[in-house]
Amino acid sequence: MHSGSVGRRFAVHDHRPGATPGGSPPEPMALEVRRTADEASGALDACAASRARPLRIEPHACVAAVSDDDAADWFLARLLRGDKPGRSVSVYGVDVRADRAAVQRLVGVVSVGMPLPEVPVRDALMTAGRHKGLSPETTSQRTADLTDVLGLRAVEHAAVSGLSRGQRSRVALGCALLHVPKLLLLCQPLDEVDSASEKIICRVLSRYTASTGTAVFSTRSRPTAHRVAGLVFSVHDDEVCFTCPSAPH
Repeated sequence: MHSGSVGRRFAVHDHRPGATPGGSPPEPMALEVRRTADEASGALDACAASRARPLRIEPHACVAAVSDDDAADWFLARLLRGDKPGRSVSVYGVDVRADRAAVQRLVGVVSVGMPLPEVPVRDALMTAGRHKGLSPETTSQRTADLTDVLGLRAVEHAAVSGLSRGQRSRVALGCALLHVPKLLLLCQPLDEVDSASEKIICRVLSRYTASTGTAVFSTRSRPTAHRVAGLVFSVHDDEVCFTCPSAPH
């Protein structure tokens, strides 16, 4: 899935109106996380300066957040809450604190621990559609489509509680995709999954980022991050760090 051109997928540069050729307004970032002016001011050492840089992720990117503990998971989990002091977060130009309802419609989430209702797989997907306000007809059609795309047809009537880690991850991804969001925030969708599930998840994410939206996932595996994502950043103490050591692409 590596894009081969990090500059097209992920950028830290001037995105103000008029900064593009001809003065046309730039396309909003899929995800932008930045410090407020007070937090970003003052003398900074190299690592602190790296953490102070805005995190700007362009549409149709696939990006991995890596940590050796649960820091990357909780970083993604807190983004939509907008409760981190000194941090502003926007999704496709919509400020999280200003319009939470709009942001919720734009984002699909696989939460920390991958919680799912302990019901049959098809019912779990149908429930996700209802929670997002989709019509019964739309929910049923998208459930059928995702069941096929995610290779879940053989277990669609099986209880979620009896699934393998890889199957559970595919169901969780399906629930996140059901309302066709523009941004996916996924906690460890590829960690500790079987090879068949990894292939399916990677294929779905590749198609999704090529056609529909942007994906950001957390992982504790640097090899997985660099194999799947177009760009990788580290998370330490709930802060993004661009300069921390990482494996080469």
